Amino acid sequence: MAFVPIDGDSGKYKEVAAADAITFVKGNAVVDDGNGLLTNASAGGNVDIFWVVMESKLTTASGEKVLCVRTDGVTFLADCDAAWSQTDVLTQVDLASAATLNPDAVTDQLFYIERGVGIAGTGKQVIGHFVPGAPNA
Repeated sequence: MAFVPIDGDSGKYKEVAAADAITFVKGNAVVDDGNGLLTNASAGGNVDIFWVVMESKLTTASGEKVLCVRTDGVTFLADCDAAWSQTDVLTQVDLASAATLNPDAVTDQLFYIERGVGIAGTGKQVIGHFVPGAPNA
């Protein structure tokens, strides 16, 4: 799973209205589509991540609810698109997709890496949290 809540998620689950015809995958980061409905986040979107979807679902109507966890105060185990390095730790990085981080990109600064999982240079998972206030939004 892409983003797995591992601490601080108690009481943060909620069903949130989503856009029509969106395929949500459990653990993906999601964002407001501009109409008050959720859609999948994307690389370079430079939009704060307030929700991670907690069920896989294809929506069939605008406003259909999907189960999500609010990201504020929650620590996540996160997948990366490439191996993390020690210099990525204690930095804010970008999304590579709705399901992964790019530990080498620091333009959008959406996720703070607290520590890596496994060995630097080969491990592809990190622990950290989403950071509000995308600098270029």
